Amino acid sequence: MKNKVQSILDKLDKENITCINYDYYFKGSEIVEDSFDYCDEFDTLYELLIVSMYNKHNIDPYNDHNSFNTFKKIDGKWFAEWLNPMGLELEINNLVNDNVSAEIVELLQD
Repeated sequence: MKNKVQSILDKLDKENITCINYDYYFKGSEIVEDSFDYCDEFDTLYELLIVSMYNKHNIDPYNDHNSFNTFKKIDGKWFAEWLNPMGLELEINNLVNDNVSAEIVELLQD
């Protein structure tokens, strides 16, 4: 998993992509809307990181209070960002290394 995630992040970095979402992506500071150019990368990262974490910690992916949204790069590091709970961001390296606190797991389980 770690190698596949890194391969995708390297590809995004090489193509100057700083944010991917199902509805849009950022190439540098330019937003590209209504594009499916990076949906495969989004889906793969979602499965490898988010779904794996949900399964490991018995988190319901269909809970309305738990809505994953975006992968984005901030200050040279990649993060996973949720719409609900609002403002929740986890560094992708922490997800890859299964370094998710009990407080975060509890927050996502509620």
